[in-house]
Amino acid sequence: MTAYYDQRDGEEFFEYHGNTSIERIRRKNGIIRREWLCFDSIEEAEAFFNDQCACCEAV
Repeated sequence: MTAYYDQRDGEEFFEYHGNTSIERIRRKNGIIRREWLCFDSIEEAEAFFNDQCACCEAV
C-alpha cells in the first residue's frame, strides 16, 4: 500500500506493506531522503499509516 501527498516545498510518500515498518520518502529540490519508521506492532503501524494518509491520494 502506498500513499503520498504534496507539500508546499516538495512531496512526501509513505509506503506500507503490512508489517511493523513504514518507509517515508521525501523529495525536495531533486533530493530524495528515505527514512524507516519502526513500530512495536502491526496495529500501531497501520493506525499511523491510516492517520497520516487519511487525506492523501492513494497511488
